[in-house]
Amino acid sequence: MKNIKKLIAAFFVLDLTLCVLVAVVLGKRKEELGSPQAVFAADRQMNIGNGSSKGIIEENYWNFVHKSYILVGNAPDYEFYKIVSEVPRNDYKPELFYREENGLMYYHDENGNRLSKVAVDVSVYQGDVNWQALADAGVDIVMIRAGFRGYGNGEIKTDTSFGANVQGAKAAGLRVGAYFFSQALNTSEGEEEASYVLNLAYAYGVDGPIAIDTELVADETARTYNLDITSRTDGVIGFCETVKASGYEPMIYANRNWYVQNLDMTRLGSYKLWVAQYVDTPDFPYLYNGWQYTDEGSIPGISGNIDLNVWFD
Repeated sequence: MKNIKKLIAAFFVLDLTLCVLVAVVLGKRKEELGSPQAVFAADRQMNIGNGSSKGIIEENYWNFVHKSYILVGNAPDYEFYKIVSEVPRNDYKPELFYREENGLMYYHDENGNRLSKVAVDVSVYQGDVNWQALADAGVDIVMIRAGFRGYGNGEIKTDTSFGANVQGAKAAGLRVGAYFFSQALNTSEGEEEASYVLNLAYAYGVDGPIAIDTELVADETARTYNLDITSRTDGVIGFCETVKASGYEPMIYANRNWYVQNLDMTRLGSYKLWVAQYVDTPDFPYLYNGWQYTDEGSIPGISGNIDLNVWFD
């Protein structure tokens, strides 16, 4: 028995020593080569170690990478984006996101109790909505498109179904937020878009958050097609600060990659985030209040596909 204990202790020390060595090697490699991309490429080429030691090195490397960077693309051609300290991180556990018998995704505690709500986002494209059926199906909050700025001429317009959608949703007892599809080029245009939405929100009694929707328009003639990160972020902040000053809660909607590739996240840490990522479990490290997990959802009350969201108040 004593010999077995000594053997176990020896293996523990060896494993601990190896882990320390791995950390030193990774730190040294990063210092020498200057970036995770360079470390990754060089270590693949050198084929460091063999057998179990190689596996431990690779595991420690990827643990380090995923805690420090957001990866975009596919191996081995990842792009690495540093996770910034200015935005709070979430502590969600991936295994606690799962679908219940009603087919909807929720976040749960360790005992299986729901910790999230269900949200849908709608616009004129959803047509006539049976709001009571939607509420009966388990929806708690609806984010309704208030309007948009044209990507060509920059004209701001109201979603033609906004008023009817808000009234129908409120009559069914749903909490109602609004979002606006932005094409703001600068701070003042972001402020202009927010003021437009706020007028509609006041008129119809919106009681939820007001979000700016920033995303790609895949048309080279779009006014924001080649907009630089600083200007795009200026527009988002102009929108959010105007909403905040009104007493409403501002929110930013974008997909996972758009956040890190097209916005300056160091400036956005004080706003709620709503992230789109169509996967089984998200790997977005920042704290988010909404996760849009599909744009091909199905739910009673709406004909055709619908965006479904896990929602945290």
